[in-house]
Amino acid sequence: FFLFSFFAFSCALVCLPVGGSKDTIAPKFLGSNIDSTRINVPRDIHQLRLDFDEYVKLKDITKNLIISPPINQISKIFPSNLSTKYVLIQWKDTLQAKTTYSFNFGNSIQDNNEGNTLPYFNYAFSTGDKIDDLYISGDVKDAFGDTKSSSDGKEKNIVVGLFQVKDSMNYRQKPYYITKVDPDGYFELNYLSPGKYKIVAFEDENGNSVFDNGTEKVAFQKEEIDLEQNVSGLKLNIFPSKPVQKY
Repeated sequence: FFLFSFFAFSCALVCLPVGGSKDTIAPKFLGSNIDSTRINVPRDIHQLRLDFDEYVKLKDITKNLIISPPINQISKIFPSNLSTKYVLIQWKDTLQAKTTYSFNFGNSIQDNNEGNTLPYFNYAFSTGDKIDDLYISGDVKDAFGDTKSSSDGKEKNIVVGLFQVKDSMNYRQKPYYITKVDPDGYFELNYLSPGKYKIVAFEDENGNSVFDNGTEKVAFQKEEIDLEQNVSGLKLNIFPSKPVQKY
């Protein structure tokens, strides 16, 4: 009996877990299904696969993912419920010619075990022979409050968008380029092509990336932006919105 008890106790000591340091490292991006140069991508490609060094999950992907210019017919985003070592986005649209596409995942990509976030991960490719690299950065302020939280304590979802200047402009559609404003009010619009744009900031309460007239706060800048070089330090103040017309 004593020999058996000693043996069992010794075995229990040997089998105790020793533990280890907590994983604090975010997933590492390894590559994609698109050529390493990311240019001259065929317009009829219908998926983007991003590979990582460990199992990942997507948190609030529909709220975080922003694709510029918009791809409307997204058919699949994976993983959904299960974790995998890759992220897959599929669509039905045919891509535009000579256009740089940006996939901004925000803080949605996390490792499966500890939830370590890969912050502000952005992947870009072009159907032309170069990736557009102009950018606009600045700050957004709420004229009657702050950009971090609303009166009910929920975090605000403020976005900044660029519309291409045309004879007829409809602010009720998705902007050609769009980005989220961080909690401190700072924003960056990256991978932009040269051209003339109207810039708009608005509080996107329902997360549809479309300015909902009369219900969401908005900031319009009257002057067009003739984008030929980088623009930084732009200041925008958002106010309660009023009905707007097509321009």
